[in-house]
Amino acid sequence: MKNSLIIAFLYIIAFCQVNAQNLAGTITYQQVTRYNFENIRDAHGDNQQTQDWIASLPEEGTTVQVLSFNSTKALFQEDDSEKDATPPGLQRALMYENSLEPPRQLVKQVYYDFTSNEKLVQVEYLTRFFLVQSEIHALPWKLASEKKMILEYTCMAAKVTLKEVEIVAWFTPEIPVPLGPSNYGGLPGMILAIERNGETAYLASSVNLSPPAEESLMKPEKGNLISEKEFLSILEEKEKEWKENSRGDVQNFHR
Repeated sequence: MKNSLIIAFLYIIAFCQVNAQNLAGTITYQQVTRYNFENIRDAHGDNQQTQDWIASLPEEGTTVQVLSFNSTKALFQEDDSEKDATPPGLQRALMYENSLEPPRQLVKQVYYDFTSNEKLVQVEYLTRFFLVQSEIHALPWKLASEKKMILEYTCMAAKVTLKEVEIVAWFTPEIPVPLGPSNYGGLPGMILAIERNGETAYLASSVNLSPPAEESLMKPEKGNLISEKEFLSILEEKEKEWKENSRGDVQNFHR
Protein backbone atom coordinates (compact mmCIF):
# COMPACT_ATOMS: atom_id res chain seq x y z
CA MET A 1 0.00 0.00 0.00
CA LYS A 2 2.76 2.41 0.98
CA ASN A 3 4.65 1.55 -2.19
CA SER A 4 1.58 2.31 -4.35
CA LEU A 5 1.01 5.62 -2.59
CA ILE A 6 4.61 6.64 -3.24
CA ILE A 7 4.18 5.92 -6.96
CA ALA A 8 0.89 7.85 -7.05
CA PHE A 9 2.57 10.85 -5.41
CA LEU A 10 5.53 10.75 -7.79
CA TYR A 11 3.13 10.33 -10.72
CA ILE A 12 1.50 13.68 -9.85
CA ILE A 13 4.94 15.31 -9.52
CA ALA A 14 5.91 14.01 -12.94
CA PHE A 15 2.85 15.58 -14.56
CA CYS A 16 3.66 18.87 -12.87
CA GLN A 17 7.21 18.71 -14.19
CA VAL A 18 5.97 18.06 -17.72
CA ASN A 19 4.01 21.30 -17.66
CA ALA A 20 6.67 23.28 -15.80
CA GLN A 21 9.60 22.25 -17.97
CA ASN A 22 7.62 22.05 -21.23
CA LEU A 23 9.27 18.73 -22.00
CA ALA A 24 8.82 17.36 -25.49
CA GLY A 25 10.41 14.71 -27.65
CA THR A 26 10.23 11.43 -29.53
CA ILE A 27 11.07 7.95 -28.23
CA THR A 28 11.59 5.16 -30.76
CA TYR A 29 11.01 1.59 -29.61
CA GLN A 30 11.63 -1.85 -31.01
CA GLN A 31 8.59 -4.01 -30.31
CA VAL A 32 9.43 -7.71 -30.10
CA THR A 33 6.72 -10.27 -30.87
CA ARG A 34 7.49 -13.93 -30.15
CA TYR A 35 5.90 -16.69 -32.17
CA ASN A 36 5.37 -19.91 -30.23
CA PHE A 37 2.37 -21.28 -32.20
CA GLU A 38 0.99 -23.01 -29.10
CA ASN A 39 -2.47 -23.47 -30.62
CA ILE A 40 -1.07 -25.21 -33.69
CA ARG A 41 1.16 -27.40 -31.51
CA ASP A 42 -1.86 -28.39 -29.42
CA ALA A 43 -3.86 -29.24 -32.53
CA HIS A 44 -1.10 -31.11 -34.38
CA GLY A 45 1.52 -31.79 -31.72
CA ASP A 46 1.95 -35.44 -32.62
CA ASN A 47 2.49 -34.73 -36.32
CA GLN A 48 6.17 -34.67 -37.32
CA GLN A 49 5.46 -32.69 -40.47
CA THR A 50 3.83 -29.97 -38.39
CA GLN A 51 6.76 -29.92 -35.96
CA ASP A 52 9.20 -29.53 -38.86
CA TRP A 53 7.05 -26.80 -40.38
CA ILE A 54 6.92 -24.80 -37.13
CA ALA A 55 10.68 -25.26 -36.66
CA SER A 56 11.23 -23.64 -40.07
CA LEU A 57 9.36 -20.46 -39.08
CA PRO A 58 10.93 -17.40 -37.38
CA GLU A 59 10.83 -17.41 -33.57
CA GLU A 60 10.19 -13.67 -33.29
CA GLY A 61 9.51 -10.51 -35.26
CA THR A 62 10.15 -6.82 -34.61
CA THR A 63 8.35 -3.63 -35.49
CA VAL A 64 9.30 0.01 -34.92
CA GLN A 65 6.96 2.04 -32.68
CA VAL A 66 7.20 5.77 -31.96
CA LEU A 67 6.03 7.83 -28.98
CA SER A 68 5.81 11.58 -29.66
CA PHE A 69 4.93 13.96 -26.82
CA ASN A 70 4.85 17.53 -25.58
CA SER A 71 3.42 19.22 -22.48
CA THR A 72 -0.23 18.87 -23.55
CA LYS A 73 -0.52 15.65 -25.60
CA ALA A 74 1.18 12.48 -26.78
CA LEU A 75 0.72 9.86 -29.50
CA PHE A 76 2.08 6.30 -29.71
CA GLN A 77 1.93 4.53 -33.07
CA GLU A 78 3.78 2.21 -35.42
CA ASP A 79 6.32 3.69 -37.81
CA ASP A 80 4.93 2.45 -41.13
CA SER A 81 8.04 3.59 -42.99
CA GLU A 82 10.03 0.92 -41.10
CA LYS A 83 7.48 -1.85 -41.60
CA ASP A 84 8.60 -4.93 -43.56
CA ALA A 85 6.21 -7.22 -45.40
CA THR A 86 5.39 -10.44 -43.53
CA PRO A 87 6.70 -13.50 -45.42
CA PRO A 88 3.81 -15.54 -46.94
CA GLY A 89 4.60 -18.69 -44.94
CA LEU A 90 4.66 -16.82 -41.64
CA GLN A 91 1.52 -14.91 -42.57
CA ARG A 92 -0.36 -18.16 -43.21
CA ALA A 93 0.89 -19.63 -39.92
CA LEU A 94 -0.20 -16.56 -37.94
CA MET A 95 -3.62 -16.58 -39.58
CA TYR A 96 -4.10 -20.23 -38.65
CA GLU A 97 -2.76 -19.74 -35.12
CA ASN A 98 -5.15 -16.83 -34.55
CA SER A 99 -8.09 -18.78 -35.98
CA LEU A 100 -7.71 -21.31 -33.15
CA GLU A 101 -8.38 -18.76 -30.42
CA PRO A 102 -10.89 -15.93 -29.77
CA PRO A 103 -10.45 -12.82 -31.98
CA ARG A 104 -7.68 -10.47 -30.86
CA GLN A 105 -7.77 -6.71 -30.67
CA LEU A 106 -4.92 -4.84 -32.36
CA VAL A 107 -3.89 -1.52 -30.84
CA LYS A 108 -3.05 0.89 -33.65
CA GLN A 109 -2.58 4.20 -31.83
CA VAL A 110 -2.69 5.51 -28.26
CA TYR A 111 -3.42 9.21 -27.81
CA TYR A 112 -3.15 11.21 -24.58
CA ASP A 113 -4.66 14.64 -23.89
CA PHE A 114 -3.14 15.83 -20.62
CA THR A 115 -5.33 18.94 -20.49
CA SER A 116 -8.58 16.95 -20.35
CA ASN A 117 -7.01 13.83 -18.75
CA GLU A 118 -8.30 11.80 -21.71
CA LYS A 119 -6.84 8.66 -23.30
CA LEU A 120 -8.03 7.53 -26.71
CA VAL A 121 -6.98 4.10 -27.99
CA GLN A 122 -7.54 3.27 -31.64
CA VAL A 123 -8.20 -0.46 -31.89
CA GLU A 124 -8.78 -2.72 -34.88
CA TYR A 125 -11.07 -5.61 -33.96
CA LEU A 126 -12.79 -8.01 -36.36
CA THR A 127 -11.96 -5.69 -39.31
CA ARG A 128 -13.62 -2.73 -37.55
CA PHE A 129 -11.96 0.29 -35.99
CA PHE A 130 -12.89 1.62 -32.55
CA LEU A 131 -11.79 4.71 -30.63
CA VAL A 132 -11.86 3.56 -27.02
CA GLN A 133 -12.14 6.55 -24.69
CA SER A 134 -11.15 6.62 -21.02
CA GLU A 135 -9.47 8.73 -18.39
CA ILE A 136 -5.70 8.56 -18.01
CA HIS A 137 -4.94 6.29 -15.07
CA ALA A 138 -1.90 4.46 -13.78
CA LEU A 139 -1.47 0.72 -13.32
CA PRO A 140 -0.89 -0.49 -9.73
CA TRP A 141 2.89 -0.53 -10.14
CA LYS A 142 5.20 -1.56 -7.29
CA LEU A 143 8.71 -0.16 -7.20
CA ALA A 144 11.58 -2.66 -7.21
CA SER A 145 15.22 -2.29 -6.23
CA GLU A 146 16.78 -3.24 -9.59
CA LYS A 147 18.46 -0.65 -11.80
CA LYS A 148 20.10 -0.78 -15.22
CA MET A 149 21.25 1.45 -18.06
CA ILE A 150 19.23 1.81 -21.26
CA LEU A 151 20.91 3.98 -23.85
CA GLU A 152 22.59 6.60 -21.61
CA TYR A 153 19.79 6.69 -19.03
CA THR A 154 19.71 5.11 -15.58
CA CYS A 155 16.47 3.17 -15.27
CA MET A 156 14.59 1.85 -12.25
CA ALA A 157 12.25 -1.15 -12.22
CA ALA A 158 8.56 -1.23 -11.40
CA LYS A 159 6.42 -4.37 -11.51
CA VAL A 160 2.78 -5.34 -11.90
CA THR A 161 0.98 -8.64 -12.62
CA LEU A 162 -1.89 -8.55 -15.12
CA LYS A 163 -3.81 -11.68 -16.14
CA GLU A 164 -1.05 -13.91 -14.71
CA VAL A 165 1.63 -12.08 -16.74
CA GLU A 166 4.42 -10.39 -14.76
CA ILE A 167 5.24 -7.05 -16.35
CA VAL A 168 8.42 -5.16 -15.54
CA ALA A 169 8.75 -1.55 -16.64
CA TRP A 170 12.16 0.11 -16.79
CA PHE A 171 11.65 3.86 -16.36
CA THR A 172 14.06 6.76 -16.06
CA PRO A 173 13.40 9.75 -13.76
CA GLU A 174 15.90 11.64 -15.95
CA ILE A 175 12.99 12.13 -18.37
CA PRO A 176 10.22 13.04 -15.88
CA VAL A 177 7.29 12.19 -18.17
CA PRO A 178 4.81 9.50 -16.99
CA LEU A 179 4.50 7.79 -20.37
CA GLY A 180 5.78 4.73 -22.18
CA PRO A 181 5.07 2.38 -25.07
CA SER A 182 1.50 1.32 -25.93
CA ASN A 183 -0.78 1.53 -22.86
CA TYR A 184 2.05 1.48 -20.33
CA GLY A 185 2.62 4.60 -18.24
CA GLY A 186 1.87 6.17 -14.89
CA LEU A 187 5.40 6.05 -13.48
CA PRO A 188 7.59 8.99 -12.35
CA GLY A 189 9.68 8.86 -15.51
CA MET A 190 9.63 7.72 -19.12
CA ILE A 191 9.41 3.95 -19.61
CA LEU A 192 12.24 2.86 -21.91
CA ALA A 193 11.63 -0.90 -21.77
CA ILE A 194 8.87 -3.37 -20.98
CA GLU A 195 9.40 -7.05 -20.13
CA ARG A 196 6.66 -9.67 -20.00
CA ASN A 197 7.44 -12.82 -18.01
CA GLY A 198 11.14 -12.07 -18.30
CA GLU A 199 11.19 -11.45 -22.05
CA THR A 200 11.63 -8.07 -23.71
CA ALA A 201 8.45 -6.72 -25.33
CA TYR A 202 9.53 -3.11 -25.95
CA LEU A 203 13.00 -1.55 -25.89
CA ALA A 204 13.88 2.06 -26.65
CA SER A 205 16.37 2.39 -29.50
CA SER A 206 16.63 6.19 -29.54
CA VAL A 207 15.59 9.25 -27.54
CA ASN A 208 15.20 12.70 -29.12
CA LEU A 209 14.18 15.49 -26.76
CA SER A 210 13.51 18.03 -29.51
CA PRO A 211 9.85 19.06 -29.99
CA PRO A 212 8.14 16.73 -32.49
CA ALA A 213 6.29 17.94 -35.57
CA GLU A 214 2.65 18.80 -34.91
CA GLU A 215 1.44 16.22 -37.46
CA SER A 216 3.02 13.45 -35.35
CA LEU A 217 0.65 14.38 -32.49
CA MET A 218 -2.65 14.37 -34.37
CA LYS A 219 -5.63 12.85 -32.58
CA PRO A 220 -6.84 9.65 -34.29
CA GLU A 221 -10.24 10.02 -35.96
CA LYS A 222 -10.85 6.70 -37.73
CA GLY A 223 -13.21 4.45 -35.78
CA ASN A 224 -16.41 4.41 -33.75
CA LEU A 225 -16.10 6.40 -30.52
CA ILE A 226 -16.92 4.13 -27.58
CA SER A 227 -16.29 3.98 -23.84
CA GLU A 228 -13.87 1.48 -22.34
CA LYS A 229 -16.75 -0.27 -20.56
CA GLU A 230 -18.72 -0.61 -23.80
CA PHE A 231 -15.72 -1.98 -25.66
CA LEU A 232 -15.02 -4.58 -22.98
CA SER A 233 -18.65 -5.66 -23.26
CA ILE A 234 -18.20 -6.18 -27.02
CA LEU A 235 -15.07 -8.26 -26.40
CA GLU A 236 -16.90 -10.48 -23.92
CA GLU A 237 -19.85 -10.95 -26.28
CA LYS A 238 -17.68 -11.82 -29.30
CA GLU A 239 -15.53 -14.22 -27.27
CA LYS A 240 -18.68 -15.99 -26.09
CA GLU A 241 -19.92 -16.24 -29.69
CA TRP A 242 -16.57 -17.64 -30.82
CA LYS A 243 -16.62 -20.35 -28.14
CA GLU A 244 -20.17 -21.32 -29.04
CA ASN A 245 -19.48 -21.47 -32.78
CA SER A 246 -16.02 -23.03 -32.70
CA ARG A 247 -16.02 -26.74 -33.45
CA GLY A 248 -12.30 -27.16 -32.86
CA ASP A 249 -11.72 -27.94 -36.54
CA VAL A 250 -8.04 -28.30 -37.44
CA GLN A 251 -6.38 -28.09 -40.80
CA ASN A 252 -3.34 -29.47 -42.52
CA PHE A 253 -2.26 -25.87 -42.88
CA HIS A 254 1.46 -26.35 -43.44
CA ARG A 255 0.91 -27.81 -46.91
